[in-house]
Amino acid sequence: MNMEILGWVATALLLVGYYLNANKSIWSWGVWLHGNALMLIYALAITSYSVAFLSIVLMAMNIYGYISWKSNKK
Repeated sequence: MNMEILGWVATALLLVGYYLNANKSIWSWGVWLHGNALMLIYALAITSYSVAFLSIVLMAMNIYGYISWKSNKK
């Protein structure tokens, strides 16, 4: 896959995640997680280590957010 296309797919997923979060959908966390995972792959491919590090931090926050949201819904 072309790395530029991968970057655009990751960006699109992240934007969809924001939309889902604005509509209070629990699916936003999974979409964000996948978008950040793709962004991590993209960042490593273009050797942008600061973006790669940010993607890892955001993935951890996605997991924490999902767990927190899920436990608050019960």
